[in-house]
Amino acid sequence: MRGADLINLTLPDEILDDVLRRVGAGAGKRDLDACALVCHRWRRLERSSRRSAKLAASGERADDVLRLVAERFPALVDVSVDERLTVGAGGAGSSGSASRSRRTVHSTSPFRRRRRLPLRTDLSVQISPFPLDQPAVDDVTERSCLTDVGLTHLAMGCKGLEKLSLIWCSAISSTGLVRIAENCKNLTSLDLQACYIGDPGLIAIGEGCKLLSNLNLRFVEGTTDEGLIGLVKNRGQSLVILSVATCVWMTDASLHAVGSHCPNLEILSLESERIQNKGVISIAKGCRLLKTLKLQCIGAGDEALDAIGSFCSLLESLSLNNFERFTDRSLSSIAKGCKNLTDLILNDCQLLTDRSLEFVARSCKKLARLKINGCRNMETAALEHIGQWCPALLELSLIYCPRIQNSAFLEIGRGCSLLKSLYLVDCSRISDDALYHIAQGCKNLTELSIRRGYEIGDKALISVAENCKSLKELTLQFCERVSDAGLAAIAESCSLQKLNLCGCQLITDSGLTALARGCPDLVFLDISALWIIGDMALAEIGEGCPKLKDITLSHCPKVTNIGLGHLVRGCLQLESCQMVYCRQITSAGVATVISSCSKLKKLVVEEWKVSERTRRRAGPVLSFLCTGL
Repeated sequence: MRGADLINLTLPDEILDDVLRRVGAGAGKRDLDACALVCHRWRRLERSSRRSAKLAASGERADDVLRLVAERFPALVDVSVDERLTVGAGGAGSSGSASRSRRTVHSTSPFRRRRRLPLRTDLSVQISPFPLDQPAVDDVTERSCLTDVGLTHLAMGCKGLEKLSLIWCSAISSTGLVRIAENCKNLTSLDLQACYIGDPGLIAIGEGCKLLSNLNLRFVEGTTDEGLIGLVKNRGQSLVILSVATCVWMTDASLHAVGSHCPNLEILSLESERIQNKGVISIAKGCRLLKTLKLQCIGAGDEALDAIGSFCSLLESLSLNNFERFTDRSLSSIAKGCKNLTDLILNDCQLLTDRSLEFVARSCKKLARLKINGCRNMETAALEHIGQWCPALLELSLIYCPRIQNSAFLEIGRGCSLLKSLYLVDCSRISDDALYHIAQGCKNLTELSIRRGYEIGDKALISVAENCKSLKELTLQFCERVSDAGLAAIAESCSLQKLNLCGCQLITDSGLTALARGCPDLVFLDISALWIIGDMALAEIGEGCPKLKDITLSHCPKVTNIGLGHLVRGCLQLESCQMVYCRQITSAGVATVISSCSKLKKLVVEEWKVSERTRRRAGPVLSFLCTGL
């Protein structure tokens, strides 16, 4: 329609805005970018509808970046500023599409031409005025951090802000938070990590942000108990989620205030060496609506968890980490009082025995997810109780449980027919017989992960293949007895999407050929440290797995540039590739990957294998392994 602008003359802003939202939600980034460049009106509507931004503001003009973002996108409601990100990092971590109600944008730098800002569906502004390989001197470092000035610009320009995340923003102080509290009255979520914030900042948030429901404090220095106490006294009624981790100032005084002023708290995560029984007891008595609780409190013991069991009857998820003082008595109290428990995580709880899980199994019949990590005193009977009394179990994870033997899985197979995910790491006494029991009873298994299963071999895989037809994800890391026969059985019966064969040294080209021909939906593959595979395997994968997005083939000495060429010609969706210590792959092979994979986001290789031309062409996607150490 050259010479005529019928759309702009006919459609009001409301309808055009809805059209653009549908384009962003359905057609994707490229079409939305094209729409944004049609005219000034379309660009204006695009800017006015963008809702979230992820900023890597770590440059000389970081404060100016936030000012420009606030001016151009005043409708932002979700902003994340992470000074750890460098040029190219932000974009990789952001999504390519957005929902209809929350469309986002992306740009590599707002100081480029103005029309570049609307070019993506997510905003990830990255500021780094220095070359990546040039270290910044001390005085430059002082000027390259986001300060309270930039945070003030954000507060003044985006008064509808609802979610704010500040990560490693070391130059932010209470002054910036005060400005947020004064202007952003709709703030519901505040995430502060590794920031030097003082008490006045937290107190101001409590006084000014009446809708605050989610607060995360991690490595927050410069404040004391007074700051958190002041916040919860003013805003405790609205808090639903609270996380406090690695904040050395936090004591039982803070927890007493939380227990006294946060009756509606549902999710709580605490990690501190200074917390004692008294603080946890205050939480239990005051926050009786708790549904999720994560504790890492070395100073607490049985009395603390007794209180949780007595007062928090609605608890559904419990994670206990590095407890050195509590015993079976604690889990007995939890089991008696928290019968709605569905998720239980026990990490390095050295004093627990089989009796603990017996209490839980008999009382918590809704248990769906169980993770046991490093609880050395638990033996076979612990799992037998779970198999006998927890028919709703969906996920089971055992990490470094050296005393659990095969017979435990007989009861799991018999009683937990709904099991979908099984993770076994460093369980030295588990062999093929355990997997046979699982396969016979748990036919709904979709994910199986075994790491360092030195007694697991083909017999287990053949049984899994015959019985678990829905298996989608399989990890066999350093399972040295697995060979082509087991892999071929899996490939014939299960349409895998993710497979990790790292360190399975008996696997050859034949096994991978069977895999490529039987699993066309494969998107992730790790074949690292397979010493005897060669180019034939890569050629078959390239031909048979067109959906492959992520491949790791490090420490494969027989793979050459020829096989790599066959792989990338077929796997056009490849986004990530790691191929270090492949001595027959040269700079030509690296260049082949770069030139053939238009969607590549990350390539890990030795630096000396990258030519200057390849470096200039694909610098942002290259990651180097230092081999000179």
